[in-house]
Amino acid sequence: MQLLSLLSLSLGVLATSQFVQAETIHTKVAILGGGASGISAAMNLTLAGIDDFVLVEARDVLGGRAQDVKFGNDVRIELGCNWVQALGKNPINILAQKYDLKTVETDYSDIAYIDENGKHLNGTKEYQAFSDASDRMAEQALKRAKNNQVDISSRTALSLAGWFPKTPLESSIEYFGYDWESGEDPERASDIYGVLNDEANYNGKFGHDLDEDRMNIDQRGFKYIFLKEADRVFKKNDSRLKLSSTVKSVAYDKNGVTITTDKDTIIADYAISTFSVGVLQHRDVQWKPEMPDWKMEGIFGFHLTTYTKIFMNFPRQFWDDNEFTLYVNPTTRGLFSVWQNMNAKGYFPKGTKDNVFFVTVTQDYAHMVEAMTDDQVKEQLMTVLRKMYGDDIPEPTDFKFPRWHSDPLFRGSYSNWPIGEMDQHHENMKAPLHNRVFFAGEAMSKYYYGYLQGAWIAGEEAAIAVTQCIKKKCPRATYFPQITNAKMRGSTVHKKRALVV
Repeated sequence: MQLLSLLSLSLGVLATSQFVQAETIHTKVAILGGGASGISAAMNLTLAGIDDFVLVEARDVLGGRAQDVKFGNDVRIELGCNWVQALGKNPINILAQKYDLKTVETDYSDIAYIDENGKHLNGTKEYQAFSDASDRMAEQALKRAKNNQVDISSRTALSLAGWFPKTPLESSIEYFGYDWESGEDPERASDIYGVLNDEANYNGKFGHDLDEDRMNIDQRGFKYIFLKEADRVFKKNDSRLKLSSTVKSVAYDKNGVTITTDKDTIIADYAISTFSVGVLQHRDVQWKPEMPDWKMEGIFGFHLTTYTKIFMNFPRQFWDDNEFTLYVNPTTRGLFSVWQNMNAKGYFPKGTKDNVFFVTVTQDYAHMVEAMTDDQVKEQLMTVLRKMYGDDIPEPTDFKFPRWHSDPLFRGSYSNWPIGEMDQHHENMKAPLHNRVFFAGEAMSKYYYGYLQGAWIAGEEAAIAVTQCIKKKCPRATYFPQITNAKMRGSTVHKKRALVV
């Protein structure tokens, strides 16, 4: 009895202590998420003269999917975003230049091709054939977009462009040229929106013919540029920055927003959600009331792909000096095919003792490895490497990969526009709720989804909209309560109807 009394007393003290520590915070704007989009929103509110806001981040550091870790003896590797893609006036490129981020140009044609018998193949002709077909696909997609034609899958578009992979080599090249970039296979992806996305990034307002991508190798980490921008907004120990605080629920109505975290309750006039589309799909945050069907249709229909880099560090380099090595998988298209050499010229600092070779898996393959233990994944990779380079290769000294899909803070890596998702679906996905909850994050960027610049620009746009609500009048936003465009025999085709909020 005495023991039970003491236990009850201890639990009561603990509960009281937790209750006392809980806080109710009143603010003008609550930014939910501290990735690139949330930092951009905070920056743009500050530039507009609005400093009455809080930023809530579940992790103990800002940066979102820009994450790096120490690996091996003396290098850092990027678990998340790795490239400055599209240069020119791209805001991410501008930040990289501003903070002198060390990057190296990626040469996608510097490839060694190796089959399951360790034989080096010549894939130059097949690589060029796929590249030419991709160019024709892009030209045809732009024509279809201009003529307002129906969208088709990228697989259909590649076939119409004359690309029919028949050999393991051709399939591996296709995986490298398509899945490795888009994060999922061409059967699931939109042709028109995918091509328009490329055009916007590489041939749009950032500049023209921006074909060069640069991979970050800066040992400060890619997130450094975002942390430096955050330093312009938040002072040391700034009470507006709520780190290690996980959002549990968002309640909203026409009068405001109430956010409940695992620590506090935040009552705000406006909120900017930067949750990934995967987090929204998985219902990892409770919405009160549930978001309307017209909005969830767009959210559920969009794709958040998973792009997983699996790093291995070895006592010595036994692989080719090329930047990329393509394993020509004879049975499973693209599985463990795309390897990258961090010993390539200009990559990791000279004098390092590390020899890092890593392979990338996407979507279904990424989900597959997440369901396995590290040792199981390592064993499968070593089996592949021994097929490529023989049995006389060392075991890795270090092994690391992230589990983006199963992480409730992310649920994937970056978005991709799927076949079947329409323009109106995306407008619904981004549309505010009661002009109180606004949505940002890379998936909410119509032109730059899937890219860091999409996250940065979407955060800026959401901050501008909230600023207008505070200072003047909320901007007009449209949504489509019902989207109808299918033609069926005997049916009447209804015009798409938009409502203004």
